[in-house]
Amino acid sequence: MQLTGAPATELVVAPVTITPTKPLTPTHVKGLLWTDVLVKASARVGEVRLVWNNRMATVTTQATAFWHHLELTEPHTDWSRESETAIGERYVRFHGEPRTAGPEAVGVRLARADRDGWIHPAGVRMLQLWRDQLDLLGVGGLGLTTDRPLATTAGTMLDTLAARGLLIDHRRYGGPVHLDGPRWGLPLRRLVGADGHPNYLLPILRELIPMIGPRRLFLLVHDDGITADYLLLERVLAEFGARTARLSLSRVPVGGTARSSRYGGWRGSTLGDLAATSGSADRAAYRLGMRLYFVGTLHRRSAQPFRMGLLRRCVGRAARMLDGSAAGDAGQDRWAADPPARFRAPHGYVDPYRLTASLLGRPRVPPAPEIRAIYT
Repeated sequence: MQLTGAPATELVVAPVTITPTKPLTPTHVKGLLWTDVLVKASARVGEVRLVWNNRMATVTTQATAFWHHLELTEPHTDWSRESETAIGERYVRFHGEPRTAGPEAVGVRLARADRDGWIHPAGVRMLQLWRDQLDLLGVGGLGLTTDRPLATTAGTMLDTLAARGLLIDHRRYGGPVHLDGPRWGLPLRRLVGADGHPNYLLPILRELIPMIGPRRLFLLVHDDGITADYLLLERVLAEFGARTARLSLSRVPVGGTARSSRYGGWRGSTLGDLAATSGSADRAAYRLGMRLYFVGTLHRRSAQPFRMGLLRRCVGRAARMLDGSAAGDAGQDRWAADPPARFRAPHGYVDPYRLTASLLGRPRVPPAPEIRAIYT
């Protein structure tokens, strides 16, 4: 998207949210590490704000309908003892078996999640597991467990959208509310169902639209499986004067298939599985190696499947690079001292792939302290 007007002074990075209902898969890890490297590197060349609010993920039917199902089927389960795999497999079964959630009961839980930040104990457990895994990975600063009230209410946001003529609203007939995508040649997109329950886009709009300002550029980071939604989100933000750009990342196939985590197929390749894999690398080598693989090897549009052997080689290379850095390798030059500005994309952020590929392309040059801080 071509940008006009005065240059932005603040980059607002808004990655797609993840509901705490399943393990973090290779596709999730790719998105998180791209975001982490982008934010840390771009902060060295300009002002950056990361937008993450857990309620953008939990004030959705996707999360609350599953949690309502768990309340009905397992009211006495001690979720604090459950593994990410066990919870995730329940989530897969929930989506795989025909069932109709009681709309009134789900609505009550949506209201609690919106008003009080309510999360089912299974979700609390998943967030705890994520926190431990992400702290080990060095991306705890992304704030995936940050919780605060959304910036505006659902009713106010719907009124705001309606005032701009952006809705096709059938609520008075007992029907749903759609975003008017056809005005831009895009499909209609349901925003609120006939039962009054929101699509995941509504909490995102509630958080982002109030943040719009003349000196901000919104960078929307998402996986390519939901590009249509994010094209529409970008157009809606632009209607309110936002300057926007998108960073679409390809999904990482596991077992030959790139699909949503709700369909399963991720066993053995989750972030928990990767963190628990035995090896001789220390924490710094694990962090750098994971970034060399998920950012530098699995580039933005890569169709490569997840390969544990290649990930291991990246961690081994990371260990050797860090060993060279600790030894004060004489090959380190000015290029390695402060390169992020050299890899700025047209929209001003530092391109994570180009920065990481530069490390892979010079394996005998250890990362300087400034670069090492981005990756470890």
